Amino acid sequence: MTMELIDRIRGGVIGDRRGIQTPFGTKPLVYADYTASGRSLDFVEDLIRDQVLPLYANTHSESSYTGAQTTALREQARTIIRRAVGGSDDDQVIFCGAGATAAINKLIDILNLRLPADLAERHALLSAIPLDQRPIVFIGPYEHHSNELPWRESIARVKVVPLDASGQLDIAALEQMLKDHGDTQLLIGSFSAASNVTGIKTDVEGVTRLLKQHGALSFWDYAAAAPYVKISMNEERADPVDDSRLSSSQSSNSGSYKKDAVFLSPHKFVGGPGTPGVLIVKKQVLKNSVPAVPGGGTVS
Repeated sequence: MTMELIDRIRGGVIGDRRGIQTPFGTKPLVYADYTASGRSLDFVEDLIRDQVLPLYANTHSESSYTGAQTTALREQARTIIRRAVGGSDDDQVIFCGAGATAAINKLIDILNLRLPADLAERHALLSAIPLDQRPIVFIGPYEHHSNELPWRESIARVKVVPLDASGQLDIAALEQMLKDHGDTQLLIGSFSAASNVTGIKTDVEGVTRLLKQHGALSFWDYAAAAPYVKISMNEERADPVDDSRLSSSQSSNSGSYKKDAVFLSPHKFVGGPGTPGVLIVKKQVLKNSVPAVPGGGTVS
């Protein structure tokens, strides 16, 4: 990225240094909450107003010029995002709701890990599921609500991996937990790539490799980290993984560092307000026979 582009982005932030009334008189606005949400850019909003909205139509229909044009823009966006995260033809880009919360909930529904809460309580449905058939989801000790509460409200058993002495995810503890629960049908690691509180980064590739060695799915919450770090859905390294424990449905994804899903919250990017959550997921994970949200846009 050139300094010219950086300066253009900095100068294009809508509302930057705007005067606001304070007890100390009029002061320039200094925005310092990008982990919560980014700020709009004038040239992005101009492009939407001038080139997108004049030809906007429903993407569920391509029978009109405007419908075909809007659908084409959406598919171009999918392609750009897939390329930006090092995705391949095995990776699907799904736009969903608001932020990482929507992306994670979408994946939980795709995996059929949710019971109707009232019915589950009334008929004790959860207790009727054998323990080894209830997935185990490993999360870190500093997950934000988006990557914790949805799992706790699912049928999964949630296990929190502690921190080590340096404040990082305790890899040795995670390895032992994976071994202890090796007889469970489905193991999932769902971790933040970086804490939205401390900014501490997780060893994403190292943890992914460990999960793969134990036949676990590797999910990553990049809500806070995505604007600042590289994302690689299919990282290539020289050291192979022992895939003897992987099922046939996972065999094509047995590379050491291949991630099974990544959650993005694009509204946290500069220029991102108004954007949906993004789920990037391996197609082999999409085994549900009924769409997570059946209705408009799910009929081909």
